[in-house]
Amino acid sequence: MPHIVLENINSTKEAYEAVQAFANKIEGGMLKVMDKYINSTEQTALIEALAIENGKNQNFFVQLSQKKSSLTVRLLPLTDPEKTNGVKTIMATIAKQIKDSNENVGYGKNNLEEFLIR
Repeated sequence: MPHIVLENINSTKEAYEAVQAFANKIEGGMLKVMDKYINSTEQTALIEALAIENGKNQNFFVQLSQKKSSLTVRLLPLTDPEKTNGVKTIMATIAKQIKDSNENVGYGKNNLEEFLIR
């Protein structure tokens, strides 16, 4: 399952606030983040996304889950999209938005290295 761990972040709410909606045209489609939701304890957030690639539409959620001093960006298992380059690019873009919002945050363990924009 694709994921990115962000190190040195102690607040899901901070990460949630850093994520901004976007729509990026790509060859053969579009990548879009539309809305976001945070639970009442502010420990988990969901980011609603859409990947349109070569005529195939995939709606899914990216989940932000807080651990002690890290945050994991991963796909919500209930929506389980096909792990296309577009889906992985959306996840990496969300992680970069969060990383760029706080100079102390860095990339930790992940399996999306080729999609991460440094």
